Amino acid sequence: MPNPLRILLFGAGSRGRDAYGRYALEHPDEVKIVAVAEPHPVRRKQFARAHGIPPHRQFPGWEEALAGGKIADAVINATQDEMHHASALGAIAAGYDMLLEKPVAPTLPQTLDILRAAEQAGHILMISHVLRYTTFFQNVHRIIQSGWLGQVINISHSENVAYYHMAHSYVRGNWRNDQISASMILAKCCHDLDLITWVLAEKAVQLSSVGSLRHFRPENAPGGAPMRCTDGCPAAETCPYYAPRIYLDSLPIKHAVSQSDKWLFRTIGRWTLRHPGLMKAIGKGIPYLRTLTEYSGWPRNTITEFPESDAAVLEALRKGPYGRCVYHCDNNVVDHQIVSMLFESGITATLTMHGHSHQEGRTLRVDGSQATLLGKNTYSQSWLAVHDHVTGEVEQLTFPAEVEGAGGHSGGDQGLIRSFVNAIQGDKLPLTSVRNSFESHLLAFAAEEARLGNKTVDMNAFRENA
Repeated sequence: MPNPLRILLFGAGSRGRDAYGRYALEHPDEVKIVAVAEPHPVRRKQFARAHGIPPHRQFPGWEEALAGGKIADAVINATQDEMHHASALGAIAAGYDMLLEKPVAPTLPQTLDILRAAEQAGHILMISHVLRYTTFFQNVHRIIQSGWLGQVINISHSENVAYYHMAHSYVRGNWRNDQISASMILAKCCHDLDLITWVLAEKAVQLSSVGSLRHFRPENAPGGAPMRCTDGCPAAETCPYYAPRIYLDSLPIKHAVSQSDKWLFRTIGRWTLRHPGLMKAIGKGIPYLRTLTEYSGWPRNTITEFPESDAAVLEALRKGPYGRCVYHCDNNVVDHQIVSMLFESGITATLTMHGHSHQEGRTLRVDGSQATLLGKNTYSQSWLAVHDHVTGEVEQLTFPAEVEGAGGHSGGDQGLIRSFVNAIQGDKLPLTSVRNSFESHLLAFAAEEARLGNKTVDMNAFRENA
């Protein structure tokens, strides 16, 4: 068996720690993180301790990590969007193969810089389009490409961002303002645009888009709402975005578990909601149950380095960005947008993205000349159903959801990292190379141009001018 792939990690935040770091700890025969670059000192030390990284391989930034020459086999780049351009170019110039978080970069020129640099250097550059690696979407790809649906006519794909996820990431959080990060259609939905082009195996020729920021605006604030949820908000009992409910009580996560189509998870979730004190006491002796009754995962673990502590979470809400009233933030990204596309063969497709769903996940409908494919992939449910036009029969396929232990992105994180390891070792070509992922970024940039310019984009001309 080959030695584990030695990784230099840029960024020990949520993705770096919980996706890539976790995989390395669970699969030490495949991956070993030997160095980390992370500007936050507490986060850097916690990560280094967990992975046994010596002090001389702990760096405050990616620049310092690259300054002393090559120290690993490959880089995993989990920095913030606005850092991708410089850090990715730096890693490529230093001779590293790299797995880069999506999006490639916030702007089209920066994206092209990275793509061209990687291809000119001959390095592997994979993009973390993790959903291609999920069992759910691999089956969508298989069903469409097999001809089971006949001639595909139309795809309706929805990215249903849960209300609390919207508030966390795109109103209070890192992706709230397109002046400091990528647009929401790029940051969130380059996944979805990638999936549509991948399952169809063809390119869009025409695109239009509409959308706006409708709800998270000052004029929609409840009467008397303060700047922070912790400053005595009169709407605390009725506002779904009340920060202590999301981060201290973790009610959205518990609600998601209670909606599982599996009896055991559904029962645990409902009992935790109805009898929190009793379930917390029982959970003291049952680690699996304690994961929910004393929940410390996402999004709670993104606002403090000590998510197990209620006091630390409350302090973060009192002082940090995640305790702000959602109607009094500096956000400007859309909270709903639709992209309409015409593809080379005449297939039409729509992507609907919105941030007001009761349930986090994606839903889809693919209509063909022989059958219709319906699907739902959420935190608590994952299934596909093919409705045959001739026989009227329905074939149902179900898959493990994250609540059932499938792991991050319904198992996609594990598939992504394993694919990166295989690509570095020369076993397989990467499924999400930067070239394969580039089309989704082009569509996202075109969607913003269409939305802001109130126009239809000729995608062939857009590609030629890129």
